[in-house]
Amino acid sequence: MRSSEQEVPLEVRRITQGQCVALQRIMESNPEYSRRVTGTGPTPGAAGDVLSALPPGVQNLRKVDLGLWDGQELVAFADVILGWPAESVAHIGLLMTDGTRQGEGLGRMMHDAVIDLVGRTPNIQSLRLSIVDTNADLEEPFWAKLDYEPTGESVPYVSGSVESTARIWTRSVVIA
Repeated sequence: MRSSEQEVPLEVRRITQGQCVALQRIMESNPEYSRRVTGTGPTPGAAGDVLSALPPGVQNLRKVDLGLWDGQELVAFADVILGWPAESVAHIGLLMTDGTRQGEGLGRMMHDAVIDLVGRTPNIQSLRLSIVDTNADLEEPFWAKLDYEPTGESVPYVSGSVESTARIWTRSVVIA
């Protein structure tokens, strides 16, 4: 860690395709996530895939990729689709922190940045995400602490060698 005299505040910035290397490093620092949801570690093109992935029929302008930066180092990432699957919803496709820095509150900070983003986006009233059953034991406690609740809705999930179920969780943008 840095000394308090040299401490630089963490900064949230949009991520572009040109920053694939930084995102790939984060994904490779979390190989267990990839194994749980695809059956293998992250592929060399995993970051590019995340940065270009969109649900069918969704325009690229609805996609916002945010990074939490510690100086020049990307330490957390969030992929958000605004207005999907309904105009009043923002979907978090992925939120990931640097695996070597887990437990520092970076996931919560990244989520706070997502809340700030959607709070400034007209008509967005709720956040939505899906949790794959093969990763639920790790993810559900994190999302529950951030006030997400399961909706009871589920969809089949297939990626790589993993065949599972993805369960939908939501929360209001504003918590009373």
